[in-house]
Amino acid sequence: MKRSRRCLTAAAVLAVVVTSCGDDPRDDARHSLVKQLEAGGLAEPIAECVVDEFFKGKTDQELKGFFDRPKLTPEEAAEFAALGDKCR
Repeated sequence: MKRSRRCLTAAAVLAVVVTSCGDDPRDDARHSLVKQLEAGGLAEPIAECVVDEFFKGKTDQELKGFFDRPKLTPEEAAEFAALGDKCR
């Protein structure tokens, strides 16, 4: 379980601002984060679940703040760990 949390956290830290070339920057950011979590070792359904749950209820401004930071806040790290466990 610790390894999956490290992978999840490491992958989330790699999140960068997405240059939007689609219709919806939020969808582009979601897709990018899913792919990053998959690259970090999560199966696609788990990565999709984690990102869907993370995005749920967050404003565009809150998500922009997340993508603008170079690393996770302690609260975000805890949230990603909990979502990783919930989505398994």
